Amino acid sequence: MPKCLISIKSQVNHTHRSVAILAEHAASDMNLGEIFKNLGASEERYYLKSFEYWVGGFHNNERFHGWNKSQHDGKYTKCYVFKNVSQAARLYGFLCRPKSNDPNYEMCLLVLYAQKKKWKTDTAELERAKAMINDPDILTALKDPKLFTEGKGEK
Repeated sequence: MPKCLISIKSQVNHTHRSVAILAEHAASDMNLGEIFKNLGASEERYYLKSFEYWVGGFHNNERFHGWNKSQHDGKYTKCYVFKNVSQAARLYGFLCRPKSNDPNYEMCLLVLYAQKKKWKTDTAELERAKAMINDPDILTALKDPKLFTEGKGEK
C-alpha cells in the first residue's frame, strides 16, 4: 500500500491543467479517495463537471475559486476550493506546477473534504490545505512519471 497516492480526476493528457485528489495519505483526514468512493452519482457528476470547467479555463465562482493577495493578508494565494453549495460541501486543495519540463502546466491538488458550517471561509481548513503544499510524500508522488501516463502517482 502506498504511503501517498495522488489520482488525477480530470483528463490525464490535458496539455495545460489537471485536477487531482489526494487519494491516500498517512494523515488519514487528508484522504479524499474514500470520500470520492462514497459520493452519490449526482454529486460525483457535479464535481467532475466543475473540474472540467476549471481545466477548460472557465471561471465559475459558484463552483470553485482561489484567494488573492488582498484576502486573509495574502496567506492563501496557492489554496483553492471546489464547492457544492447545495450540499454545503467543500474540497480544499492547492495549486501547483508538478511538471519540471513544463512550468506552465498547472494542477489543482485537492487534499481535504469539509462541510461548510458558516457563511465565512473557515481559515482552519485553508491552513490544513496549505500545510500539505510542502509535504515530502506529496512532492514525491507528484514526481512519479506514472502520474501523467496512468493518472496515478505514488510514494
